[in-house]
Amino acid sequence: MAIKTKEQYQQSIRDRKPMNVWFLGEKVEDVTTFPPLAASFSAVSKVYELASDPDWQDLVTVESHINGERVSIYNAPLRTPEEANKKTRAARAFAEVIGCCTHRCTGSEGFAGLGPCTYDMDQDLGTDYFQRFTKFMDYVQRNDLSCTVTVTDVKGLRTLPPHKQPDKDMYVHIDEYREDGIVISGYKANQTGILFAHEVVIVPTTAMKEEDKDFAVACAVPADAPGITYVLGRTPQDKRFFEVGGDIEGIDLGKNYADHQAFVYFDHVFVPKERVFLCGEWQYVGRLLSYFTAVHRLTAGGCKAGGCTALAGAASLITEMIGVNRAGHIKEKLTEMVITAEQVYGLSLAAGTEGFTHPSGFWVPNPLMAHTCKWTCTWIPFNAVRYAREIIAGTGETAPSELDMRSPVIGDICQREFNPGNPKYDAFDRLRATRFIEHMTRGSNWTAMALHGGGNPEAARMMAMRFTDWKHLQDMVKVATGMEKDPKICKSVLDSIGKRSGRIDTLQDLPCVCAKAEKEAAATK
Repeated sequence: MAIKTKEQYQQSIRDRKPMNVWFLGEKVEDVTTFPPLAASFSAVSKVYELASDPDWQDLVTVESHINGERVSIYNAPLRTPEEANKKTRAARAFAEVIGCCTHRCTGSEGFAGLGPCTYDMDQDLGTDYFQRFTKFMDYVQRNDLSCTVTVTDVKGLRTLPPHKQPDKDMYVHIDEYREDGIVISGYKANQTGILFAHEVVIVPTTAMKEEDKDFAVACAVPADAPGITYVLGRTPQDKRFFEVGGDIEGIDLGKNYADHQAFVYFDHVFVPKERVFLCGEWQYVGRLLSYFTAVHRLTAGGCKAGGCTALAGAASLITEMIGVNRAGHIKEKLTEMVITAEQVYGLSLAAGTEGFTHPSGFWVPNPLMAHTCKWTCTWIPFNAVRYAREIIAGTGETAPSELDMRSPVIGDICQREFNPGNPKYDAFDRLRATRFIEHMTRGSNWTAMALHGGGNPEAARMMAMRFTDWKHLQDMVKVATGMEKDPKICKSVLDSIGKRSGRIDTLQDLPCVCAKAEKEAAATK
């Protein structure tokens, strides 16, 4: 079975062993029935539903190079620029349907980093990591598992490297090396969708030096493995989930889909040897992260484009309801929201197209363009958020609740107050559109995902700096101004223009950039 139906996915989550999940000081006995997680469960279930829909399969599935079966794009590392662009298109399409994270993208990007990196290690060190990784991928594909990657260590005191932290658990680390595997402990934070994953893939969060080798670990564990504790994060809406039921449809939730964040604590969790993909090889952590982020930050453009499109649609609908859709400043704002979507979408497509093929057969997107895409996603969607909130004129914060609107005592008063005055729509329609915008802009994790998901602005800026060929840019100016007198050098520089344009993005360059990044990271710790 290569593609699960929605029902099969939901049953597979229900069939997991009991998990140690906490929220608001109480243990959550069943994540599939817990009200604050209902919209999140619906979101990933919708992704599975569409993947098994024949009309969607060309977009969200590919043929596996491992076993030849049709598999989800989230379980198939990129092999071609066409597959990279398909991932971007799918990310946008899913975002337009559910308006939040799919819960599955980070797992696929973890695979995209582990594949080339384990191949490099095997070639350089004689290890068998790539074989282990390929076997694990085959298992994931054949069972259509939902996987998430844990990257963000909590880091403790940021001025100290991992090995100097007073509490070693600030970074996930290896407690024990055994013949049959390893034992790991430590925290990971900001884990989107982790409670509805089958498998948790663990990778380091930063480049390391030799003293940090115990923290240089990449592996996979089942989400219901013994020794794992999850604590669900809060949102401004978490209490609203308990209001749904009876005549209350849940309008104040904004929409039917959402994501969740949790931190996870690994307390002496055993990982079998065949699920370990990096074990103390600290020199390769920077390279792993370079491969990983090239795909991870490309995806941001697709999903943020979809979110901006959805915001523009809701804002446009409200302007029609209240009769301001013909105003010039409204048209300008709505158009800028659409332009924002196309801008980040185009960057994502370009990064996927202008990449290179790694010897492992994996396709690596253009790193500079991918990081540029992510950096852009950290700020311009907030203009769309501002415009959407401006258009609803504060009603996201001040509108009456669905409970008040349906009250037998004050319901009529509330409905009259919030009636848009347009016979095509009533007060409940206006509330639905308003709450959708409120959810996207302040009630959910969407804006946090735009800013921090896939790396914060400084991380994207730093990587873009490293993947820029500054010498080439300087040489172009030297030739253009006549500073460079050597005809051979001038011709070489001129011949390279249009081929590189200041980007370090070729197969030969990437390991050098990774090694430089690793050296710089070690020097600053």
